[in-house]
Amino acid sequence: MSRRLVTRVLAAATAVVALSGCGFKGAYSLPLPGGSGNGPVYHVKAVFTDVQDLVPMSAVRVNDVAVGDVTDIQTTNDNGQIKALVTMRIKKSVHLPANAVATLEQTTLLGEKYVALSPPTDQPPTGTLADGAKILDSATSNLPDVEELFGVLSAVLNGGDLQDIETINLEISKALGGREQAIRSALSQVDKFVADLDGQRGQIVRALDELDRFSGALRKQNSDIATALDDLGPGLKVLADERAQFTALLTDLSKFGQVATRIITASREQTIAGLRDLKPILGHIAAAGSNLPRALELLITFPFPRDVAHGVPGDYNGLYLTFNADPLFCMILPSPAPTCAAIPGSVGTRPTTPKGSKPTPTSPVPTPTLPVPTPTLPPLPALPGGVLGQLLGLGLPAGHGGGGA
Repeated sequence: MSRRLVTRVLAAATAVVALSGCGFKGAYSLPLPGGSGNGPVYHVKAVFTDVQDLVPMSAVRVNDVAVGDVTDIQTTNDNGQIKALVTMRIKKSVHLPANAVATLEQTTLLGEKYVALSPPTDQPPTGTLADGAKILDSATSNLPDVEELFGVLSAVLNGGDLQDIETINLEISKALGGREQAIRSALSQVDKFVADLDGQRGQIVRALDELDRFSGALRKQNSDIATALDDLGPGLKVLADERAQFTALLTDLSKFGQVATRIITASREQTIAGLRDLKPILGHIAAAGSNLPRALELLITFPFPRDVAHGVPGDYNGLYLTFNADPLFCMILPSPAPTCAAIPGSVGTRPTTPKGSKPTPTSPVPTPTLPVPTPTLPPLPALPGGVLGQLLGLGLPAGHGGGGA
């Protein structure tokens, strides 16, 4: 008996030494049968704002399959806020993205809590969740707790406004009683309005984008707008100081409008008649079409065609004109001069004669015989021969009736 006792004491001492050397931390450090954290694992930490009644050795699940457990729960100070830091061990055979999310869920309505890991739903998964990684509180969340739900329901039932529901229902029935058709029509119009808004969603979005762009342009010109608003006050003061003159101007303008209206009313028949008489002229001008501006183009180059500049080389044209005014003088003199019978009057043109050649003689044009009256007037003084030529713009030399230009 004593030997057995000694053996048991030695075994107990050996167990105590072994446990103390391995860092025994209570029952949580003992491997549980059927646990998920056995074998090769890697450790991951997650920050929760509240872990509720989560305890160590709780399960860690991926797609509702246990892949590890919780090893430690501690508090941490994050910018003055106390949060929970949960350490988990996960099997190395489980691969998760580096941006994985953690959710505190419950197996059943009254079941235990566990940590669910999954890829993110609002962004594509990236990287790989490695040993020592930390999931921040922005990627963790909690599901509603049954105790919290029952607490809120108890507050509503005991001290809330639940007793007012009957009063609210009664007042709504009184307000809507007898107006069912109007309410139904209003709801139909609201539904149609919402449908129209949905159909014009693209235009609304485009209008909002344009408004955003316009706001951006205004923001860039903020200093210019501020300067304009600052200068607007002095300008308004000037307008206020000149208000009397502006009032007088508007009064005179009103009187002018009255006078102009009276004149237009009085001359209406004459104006209509003038416009009616102008109608045929405008009709002929319209009928002329493009021929009228083409004809007006000849005024610039008359008596030559408008394309003479393209047909004659050089920057000027030459014209030689001979005009014999002796027959005209013989007809207006009181008595024929001795030389009138010998000098036949002729009017003709002679083209420009090239240098070194003889001019071509022109046949004289016979002067018609007209009865010349013999008034008792004093003889007229002789007219200078260059006057008629100057009047014709030909530059005839003085002393005889011919000239050249």
